[in-house]
Amino acid sequence: MSYSSHYLAGLELFNSGRFWHAHEEWEDAWKATADPEIRLFYKGIIQTAAALVHWQKGNPKGLHLNWAKARSKLIELPPALMGLDLQALVVAMDRFEQAEGVDLTPPQLLLQA
Repeated sequence: MSYSSHYLAGLELFNSGRFWHAHEEWEDAWKATADPEIRLFYKGIIQTAAALVHWQKGNPKGLHLNWAKARSKLIELPPALMGLDLQALVVAMDRFEQAEGVDLTPPQLLLQA
């Protein structure tokens, strides 16, 4: 499957810890699609990135609030979508959020073969 350049750039940015920039790339991809399921997917990963922006800024409340919004969207989707294991993302982010990222690194978003 081929993916948009905005989606792929967002993955690269997210995985390098540049969550705000990933959010911006995915927002462009979200605006460019009409598919309701893919739009929900983008909203979920955009809000995941936003949660991690708050974590980077030392704002645990923002981490919790944005992850709650993201999680509610991601759990509505199939366990795997757009090459990502969303089920694994939810598990990893739940763990990260509960620990407020202390002694943890944010999850990576790796395309599945």
